Parts: sequence; C-alpha cells; structure tokens
Amino acid sequence: MPETEAAFALVVDALEWERTRLRLHGTLVASGSGDTPDAAALTGSDVYLQEARSERRARVEGVRIAGARFTLDVAVFFALDGDPLVTGTWLVRVVTPAGDVAPVRMSPDLTIPAYGYDGVRSVRGGRYWLFPVVEQAGGSFALAVTYRKNRPAGGRDSLPSRLGAWIRGRLRRTRELLFKISYRVCKRLVKRTGTRILFTSDSRATISGNLLDVRNRMRERGFEGEYTFWYLFKERTTARRPLADKLRLPFYLAAADIILLDDYHPTLYKVEFDPDVSIIQLWHASGAFKTVGYSRIGKPGGPNPFSRVHKNYTHAIVSSRHDVPFYAEAFGIDEKRVVPTGIPRMDVFFDAAYRERTAERMREQLPQTRGREVVLFAPTFRGKGPSDAYYDHDRLDLQALYDLAVERDAVVVFKMHPFVIEPLEIPAGLTDRLIEASAIREVNDLLFIADLVITDYSSLVFEYCTLDRPMLFFAYDLEDYIGTRDFYEGYEEFVPGRIVRTFGEMLDAIRAQDFEAGKVAAFAERHLEHHDGHATDRIIDDLILGRAGR
Repeated sequence: MPETEAAFALVVDALEWERTRLRLHGTLVASGSGDTPDAAALTGSDVYLQEARSERRARVEGVRIAGARFTLDVAVFFALDGDPLVTGTWLVRVVTPAGDVAPVRMSPDLTIPAYGYDGVRSVRGGRYWLFPVVEQAGGSFALAVTYRKNRPAGGRDSLPSRLGAWIRGRLRRTRELLFKISYRVCKRLVKRTGTRILFTSDSRATISGNLLDVRNRMRERGFEGEYTFWYLFKERTTARRPLADKLRLPFYLAAADIILLDDYHPTLYKVEFDPDVSIIQLWHASGAFKTVGYSRIGKPGGPNPFSRVHKNYTHAIVSSRHDVPFYAEAFGIDEKRVVPTGIPRMDVFFDAAYRERTAERMREQLPQTRGREVVLFAPTFRGKGPSDAYYDHDRLDLQALYDLAVERDAVVVFKMHPFVIEPLEIPAGLTDRLIEASAIREVNDLLFIADLVITDYSSLVFEYCTLDRPMLFFAYDLEDYIGTRDFYEGYEEFVPGRIVRTFGEMLDAIRAQDFEAGKVAAFAERHLEHHDGHATDRIIDDLILGRAGR
C-alpha cells in the first residue's frame, strides 16, 4: 500500500556537531496549500533513521519543537542499537500518529559544518565519513555514511618484527579464548543465588573510594550476612593478574548477581552476561568535566566506536540530572540507565564529625600543615592514559612558591594524579613549606585541610565545592587540552574560580587573594542534586536491594 503524505514537511536548513551528536535544525512547512504547521503537527510522531536499501532502523535521540522550528538529535555513534551508523544512506523518516509520512527535505541554503577534517573523522580502528545528501530516488534528506577499517600495518617492518607481532597477537587471542571458555563452563556449572556481589577494579590494589563506601555501609546496615561479598582487584590496568586471580575471575563473573566497579575494566566487556545480572558503574570521578569514554571518539586516545567497552552497564551513577546526558554519551548507554543518586565518596563532605577527624589525621600525617594556611596543588595528568601520563614539572618555580609560602605563613601540598609516575622532586631546603604528598591515595582526605585548591582540569572541583572554599585554575595549556581532550561545557564558563595562564599570574592571584570565589556556591547548586550525605544509601536501596524487588 502506498504511503500517505502528511500535511506538513520538514526542511533541514542547518546542521550542528556536538562531539558524537549531530543536530538537525529546520522548519516545519505545509506540504500543500494549508496553513503553516506548528509544534502540534510533529508531536507524537515516530522519528527514526532508515537505511535506504534495507529495513534497518536507527533511533533519533531527541525531538525538540519551538513554534515552527524543530531540532532532531542523532547520536551518530550509538544510534544503531548502541553501535554507530554503518556504511549506507540513512533516510530521516517521520511517521505521524495517524500513520502518514512527513517528507524531510534539504534546504538549498543548508550549510554543512566540517566533521573532523572535510567531513572525515579518524577513529580508532578506521576512518568515518558522514555527509548530508539528497536521496535521488525520493528527493529526501539523508545521511551518507562510509566507514573503512584501517589496513593492517606491514611491508616496512622486518620479518622478525612482523613475526613477533603475529605471535603476540595469537597469544592474546588464545588467552581471550581460554577465558571465554572458562566463563561459559562456569556459567553452566554454577547456579547464581541472587545474593552474590562482586566488588572489582582494574586500577586499585585494594577496595577503596566508592566501592569501599558501599561495602562498609552495607555492613553497617547488616547486609553482609544476607549477601555474599567477593573482591577482585588489580593495581593498574596494565598489570598482570596473579594466577589465582586469573582462575577466580571467570568464576566470579559467571556466578555474581551484582557487579560493582569504579573505572574502566576491560575484561567485563568481553563476555555476555545474563539479562538479570546487574553491572553498576560507580565511576570514580564526580560530575562531568573533561570528556571521557565515547565522548572522545576521534580524539587522541579515543575508543573505537564499534567496541563494546562500557556498553553493558545496567546502571551508572552521577551527582545530578545535569550530568545524565554526558555520562550516557561517555558510556554509550541509554540515559534511563544513568541515575542521579549522588556519589558515595562525597557523603562524608556532609558529615562535620568525619571532616574534622580526617583533617586531624592529615595534620598528624603532614605536621608542617598544623596552624598554617594550606594550599593544595592537585592537577590532573597529561597524556593519553596510564602508560604515558605526565605533568610538566618544569612549569613550577618551586623557589618562588616557597618564598610566597614563607611570606603568607603557608604550606603548599602537592598531590599529583595517580597515573603520573615521575615524582615531583622538592629540594631538601624547601621541604618545610613544600610537601610532596602524592603517596596519599585519596585526594579527598587532603581537601579537608586545604584553604585553597589549585588545579586545572581535575574533577575534584565537585567535591571541594561542598566546602565553599576558593579554587584557582592554573590552565597553562588550555588550548592544547581542548584539542586533545576537550570538555563537556565551555571551560571558562564552567570552572568555579579564577583562571590563570602563567605561574606568575598564579602567584599574583594568591598574594591578592583574587580567586573569584563567588562562583563556588552557584556551581555546587547546579552540579550537586543532593546535599544530604545519603548517596550511598540511595545506591543500596534503589540499585542493589531494588534490583531484588525489596
């Protein structure tokens, strides 16, 4: 039966890229001689993408209407059941509640923004082209997609190098195959009980952070007898597991009912879990600041958009509704699976007694801080990840900073990111005022004694804003950082404090106490949905106990 045309059409007249998302802007027009349509014409319509030569459908993420103007959001790299749009011509289809089809056309005035360079984006694993086109068969607006995988490198390397690479590849695939076989055997032999919880991390040697908070609170509430707690940790993602842990891992993954993790965990993405297994990502960072995960597609170190990394989480937590779309994009999951519970490790920031106990413990551990103004210098790392992380120590004039500390009767505590292996060397004559404290795992503990935090692109701003104390942002490489990592929101508008670009500016700001501290309260109100210290309980009640129907 031929399709019946709706009384209105959509004319796309502008395109806009935002990381992995393509926005189609346009106007609703009458398809015949009728009146100009408004929002009611499009309300309730089924809007989707359809490959021109097949019945394959992909979702359109959002439809927004204002008068006769519309915006359609296409999450290009997640639109096809969580995967990218594949090679083909994808028509934009609009079907009204009455079953009529509204034509979608391209305005002759459409300007096409470049996607990467000249519409091409290099992604890990290949190159990805996307251009708007007019489908010749029906004159309809469409998106033409071409994805080409990278060809294997070869030809120039010596025979021993190629042979070594082949052997390493075969060994890696053999290990993965053995792991998957072990997992499947365990699934057949072990019956899940509904009460086993696995706490695991591939970047922590022992349980800590959000995982520790959830475990301890479940103990306090008397659930350890009812639930079985399992633990499996690894100091860093690049480390080898002990043999005993290699044997335990497939069993734990096959038999666990709930898996709690707090970071990238590559093994979890290689197996197929049963639908009733909960995989809850208690991400170690608070809030959405610098881009992570799939938000970095096309950036240095960004993931292959066709990979399964992160996409099997049943839930991920965030600190506010404001951050839900950012984390859904980063993990390649539906926004319904991102829950604004608050962050467990932030509960203690609302506990005055805990804050004072921890502050006293830090003063005992760092006696130079007692009775003095404390400046915490805590930047994030540069580089792609754990294997090449660094910080530009030569940007720091330690003698000048020492002189300022003496002038103000202050101490400066340095806490570098855990990925940064090269230590900051402080000359022996300066250690009474400059303290290297990177060995302290939890930066949150140091925040309680800090009167001022100097950072750059670190998510610790979310925790520290709860204390309503000033921050200073030493962003000496902002343009480079935007080019390689980028942010979810404009940096200058986002950060709750003054931005300085040189070390001299930083010293001047400290002397003048010019931190633009008035931005902190508004930042906290926007990014922290709950100010009650009960995030851990919400996770337990809604995501763990709620899963069991309690």
